Amino acid sequence: MVTMHSVYAHDGNPHVSPGKSKADSQKACVEPTDVMRKEHYLFLLHQRDETVIDGIRTKNHSLANCVDCHVSYDEKGKAIPINSEGQFCQECHVKTATNITCFSCHAAEPRFPNHAKNISNGDIDEISAIAKRIEDE
Repeated sequence: MVTMHSVYAHDGNPHVSPGKSKADSQKACVEPTDVMRKEHYLFLLHQRDETVIDGIRTKNHSLANCVDCHVSYDEKGKAIPINSEGQFCQECHVKTATNITCFSCHAAEPRFPNHAKNISNGDIDEISAIAKRIEDE
């Protein structure tokens, strides 16, 4: 059996998260890494306000998009909840003694893991046609 691990550093002290995430293969997040480490909560709060108060939904700083990218998968391809012990969100929040309440309401793993791989070109065309009809109405 092969054990996969993702390594992250916090104040120069690396910690290892079991599993492999999409973020592991990325060179950068939606913002520079040093900014995200210190200010991600500000982006999430701003996104929350824009979504809840103003009805504006974007993916750039959405919690669901963070989860989709940073959730790890075990050797069998099953998502490991991002707030589980040793995982991406939980590990840093423990080290900084901060409490995360996001996942008392929000999903800690993608609802549709790898859903983009299951969409055919025909599905995309159909979705585009529906969106065009709605836009034209």
